[in-house]
Amino acid sequence: MITLVETGVDVQQKGCLEDGDMPKDYRIAVLDLGKTNKKIAIFTPELDLEYKESIQIGETRIDGLLSDDISETTLWALEELRRIAERCPIRVISITTFGATIALLNKKGELAFPIISYNQEPGDEKKRKFHEEFESDGIKTATPPYGQLLNAGLQLFWLKGRYPPRFAGVKDVLFLPQYIGYILTGEKAVEFTCVGCHTYLYDFEKKDWSNVAKKLGVLDKFPPEFSNPWDALGILKADICASTGLDRNCIVTVGIHDSNSSLLPYLLVERDLILASTGTWCVFMCPGADFQLSMDDLYHDTLYYLDPFGRPVRSARFKGGEEHAYYIDLIEKRFGSDPRKIRLNPDLLSDILASCDSFVIPTLTPGSGQFPRSKPRIIGEEIYRDVETAYHVLNLSLAIQSYFSIRQITGDEVRKMPIFIEGGFSDNEVYLGILSTLFPEQEVIITDIQEASALGAAICGKCAYENVNPMQIDPALIKIDRREIEKLDLDRKLLGRYINKFVEHCSSE
Repeated sequence: MITLVETGVDVQQKGCLEDGDMPKDYRIAVLDLGKTNKKIAIFTPELDLEYKESIQIGETRIDGLLSDDISETTLWALEELRRIAERCPIRVISITTFGATIALLNKKGELAFPIISYNQEPGDEKKRKFHEEFESDGIKTATPPYGQLLNAGLQLFWLKGRYPPRFAGVKDVLFLPQYIGYILTGEKAVEFTCVGCHTYLYDFEKKDWSNVAKKLGVLDKFPPEFSNPWDALGILKADICASTGLDRNCIVTVGIHDSNSSLLPYLLVERDLILASTGTWCVFMCPGADFQLSMDDLYHDTLYYLDPFGRPVRSARFKGGEEHAYYIDLIEKRFGSDPRKIRLNPDLLSDILASCDSFVIPTLTPGSGQFPRSKPRIIGEEIYRDVETAYHVLNLSLAIQSYFSIRQITGDEVRKMPIFIEGGFSDNEVYLGILSTLFPEQEVIITDIQEASALGAAICGKCAYENVNPMQIDPALIKIDRREIEKLDLDRKLLGRYINKFVEHCSSE
């Protein structure tokens, strides 16, 4: 059994340098690798953001498999580190990446397969066989029955069946943050935030590796002990130092899943909250919830993560960023202008609610989100009238999906904990105004945290370098200034009627 303690995993803190060896004037470089947006951020020991840079790197096809372009990502990251190292003393590199992604290494320590994208389709027959064999483990592992390869267990099952000799040569399995760390240090690790991330590999009831992991025969392919995300994985390899100019004693963290990285700063200053981490996936997290899950929950994209301290976090999600980007592109092409700078217009919203005949219906990725069987489409002519109307109807859809996601994790009872919004939607005033109005008894708050997932990783970097755990960090260093979003003066009966009609459309062809 994997042992957890009140504030962390029951393993020793792994540091690299004694206190006397540590320069006090150092910088933390964070590699914050999203699905498309790859970022590097530089933080001071006081956790102030000094610099950030980003690039978009999409997917590619390798050996016919839809893959994440790790080669280009690595080259970009190393060049950025080389350039930054000329100007400031980087002493620790901390890593956070998107989840549902694994690296399989052969006996030579090289990739046995490309880094396969979670958007790769394994085929209906293979998915059916997997879920037939392991459906009873879905609740225990808090893993919804996703399509594509959105869980690592399905990917391992698929590769094992499709490429038997090649899979037989796999010696190690690493999650993506740990694979990036392996590239930099040559060391291997496993930690909770990636394993407890809709993988089918972790049993939330037993608090141990799952029956699926055992049946797949992959337990011996993971490192034998769990590390903390803030542990030091190791120091840089000589060739990395040579190519970047970084100090040989620069250490690298074990790494952390990005949604959990966003959550970490809040956990250190406020436990009773809901956090909406908005990006390609909009993930709504409620820390402190007991593990309690049903099949209906799973079919509404409701799951549990493990937080950085190994505690369950009830969560729900939908691909809000993907839907936003898709429809923004359609709106731009139709009207010839970018709608993202459009200001909130409450009178226009009132008109849309009153007419109740224009909707953007989810779900672009079938089987995901709060309406997994809904057929994505645009309903009504009003949305084609002008760019302002189209943008407000789109944001109504996104806010309503967010409303149902939050209801999934809190239940029907009104819980007055604040709802924090961070990420891509935190500057979308149309979405924010609607969402705040949907929760009349709760504060909906945006903060001035810049790059929350990067800040969480910077906290891990500081801990690795100073050989402490996050609970020992002065909370005053984590600056969370709040701005509450004002409720709109909308007719609540009309708003309720619109939501009911929205749900009806989601349930019909």
